[in-house]
Amino acid sequence: MFKNLFKRKHETPPEQSGEDIRSQRPRAGEIRKRGLNETLFLSPLPVFTGQVQMGRRNFSQMNDTFLELGGSNVGTVDVAKRLAFGVLLMLLLAFVVPGLIVLYGVIVYPQNFPTPLKDLWLGIQVFSTYALLSVFPLGGYVYGMLRNVRIAARSYPVRFNRQRREVCYVNDQTQRVLIVPWENVVAWVVNIQGVSSYGALRDYTFGMGLEDEEQDTVQFLLLAQPSDAHALGMWTAIRNYMEEGEWVDTPSPWIKLLGLTLGEDELKPYEGLHTFDIERRSARFMGGLDSGAVGLTRAERERFGYSKPNRWPLRLWYLRRILTFWKLPYLFAEWSHRKGRPEMPEQVQAWSRPIPPEQWVKPSAALQKANAVMKDAMGKKGMTFAQACKAAGLHR
Repeated sequence: MFKNLFKRKHETPPEQSGEDIRSQRPRAGEIRKRGLNETLFLSPLPVFTGQVQMGRRNFSQMNDTFLELGGSNVGTVDVAKRLAFGVLLMLLLAFVVPGLIVLYGVIVYPQNFPTPLKDLWLGIQVFSTYALLSVFPLGGYVYGMLRNVRIAARSYPVRFNRQRREVCYVNDQTQRVLIVPWENVVAWVVNIQGVSSYGALRDYTFGMGLEDEEQDTVQFLLLAQPSDAHALGMWTAIRNYMEEGEWVDTPSPWIKLLGLTLGEDELKPYEGLHTFDIERRSARFMGGLDSGAVGLTRAERERFGYSKPNRWPLRLWYLRRILTFWKLPYLFAEWSHRKGRPEMPEQVQAWSRPIPPEQWVKPSAALQKANAVMKDAMGKKGMTFAQACKAAGLHR
């Protein structure tokens, strides 16, 4: 819906400068351009967006009281699998490749390989020397993995409390707690366009600004996104949780469509050893091995509409896990989850506790009025977000 708003790009997002937010107060639906950069403001006043929510991988915890942005280790398993695959290639180069060469020589040119075992050992020595060179890039990769875990262990996620309608940010260095009203949070999407020797480049960033009135500063949060839909979807997920109490992709619409029931492991917002079992169950499901037709004959399966079971998805799954060292990536993800976040200060823990429903903070009258106009303008009149915001009087 907003793609027509992103035809040009930024080089330096203006929102990284506190003056653009404090001296030039933005409004929801406002579009600011600077060079090839273009910024669409989504708030303050978190109005209805009409977008599909997404971004489950960015939220580490979600309950009836608060939502956490950041602090999740989702994606760690894939990172560890890439390392395992790199180690596997190094071992193949050092031991398997010389073995295949010697085997080919013995079969095709036996006169040139009178002592195959000696030739094999010589080949292993030569290829191992070259394989050891990969230790340097692999070592750098391991250092990056451990460094990310270390950084995550010192970084606090941002909490959105829907009962108090407040947002809490904890400074990683000073542990200072900043709590701001939800309706005052400034959010935006930046579209950055540039040209390189490889062609046109397009980047998207989702950002939020939390104003610290006590220190007269703004705390900026910037998250790179693969597209404007992802950036808008992340804000919509946060906004829908705070305003409507909707949980992000829990359960996924696809899960509901397939008639599946998620267990406790599937609902965990992080990766670990339980992810191994989830993926195995998914592979069995893809092959129709757990369709409820266990014990039925082929004729009975056809009669009742069950598909023919196929074990190849499960076999391929096992093969890929063997090539990536079985459960080692999942063990690393489990360890990173346990090490990957600090304990929240006592002030934040007290702030995060549920409060009685009669004490819940209500949306402001201005927000309720704007939401009504936005839904009517976007739903019945087909306006874009920026046009609907203008119709609601949020910006000129």
